[in-house]
Amino acid sequence: MNYLCAGLILLSTVLLQGCHYPDAAKVEQKDSRPAIGVSGAPKGAMLYVDGLEMGAANQFDGKGNVLLIESGKHLIEVKTVDGKTLLAETLFLSSSTTKVLTVQP
Repeated sequence: MNYLCAGLILLSTVLLQGCHYPDAAKVEQKDSRPAIGVSGAPKGAMLYVDGLEMGAANQFDGKGNVLLIESGKHLIEVKTVDGKTLLAETLFLSSSTTKVLTVQP
């Protein structure tokens, strides 16, 4: 009986060491939301999407940094600190589209 228990324990240990989960698969998914960028925005100008402040316009330069938004129709504005509108454009953006708007001096 002791040999049987010892054998079962040994067999269980050997079998359990051989069991392991396979490595998790790495799945990389690109974000398919549209993106906007702003070039030529002066320092201190703010970016607004549909009336909501998104941050400093010059941080979304369209080269390395863009702002991801949902697909659809949006009012994009760039305003100075004192509220002067430098750019106002209504756009319809669909998935995987990147639009870079230029602020004219």
